[in-house]
Amino acid sequence: MRNTKELITNIKRMSSPDELLKEDYREIDFPTYIKEVMKEHNIKPRDIIVQLNMEKSYFYQIMKGRRAPRRDFLLKFAFLLHMNLDETQQLLEIAHRTPLYPRNKKDAAAIYAITHKMNYEQYETILETLEDEHE
Repeated sequence: MRNTKELITNIKRMSSPDELLKEDYREIDFPTYIKEVMKEHNIKPRDIIVQLNMEKSYFYQIMKGRRAPRRDFLLKFAFLLHMNLDETQQLLEIAHRTPLYPRNKKDAAAIYAITHKMNYEQYETILETLEDEHE
């Protein structure tokens, strides 16, 4: 699967709009995308279920497209796979969830944690600190 930057570069170089009919330019559904990401990172569904401490049925409903993933699940998934910010934003976009927005404190904390290669627990610690200071 090509990343967004590669696709944009290729579109700019196209000599005909007919080239947009190629497979690479079709919208990808979330279950297909998450399966590709898992394959790229060599991670099994069982590993995700265990490491994210989630219900098996919820995960498989997402994988079959029967349920839309919650934003919190997507962030945990991104942290688990050590996705960078662009990959995380793409994950959220494909799942039809709002991207991380820096003017939102919780999102700003996620952006900070992702760019500083922190894990999900460290991100939660940042959130707790922000909540404590806000009170």
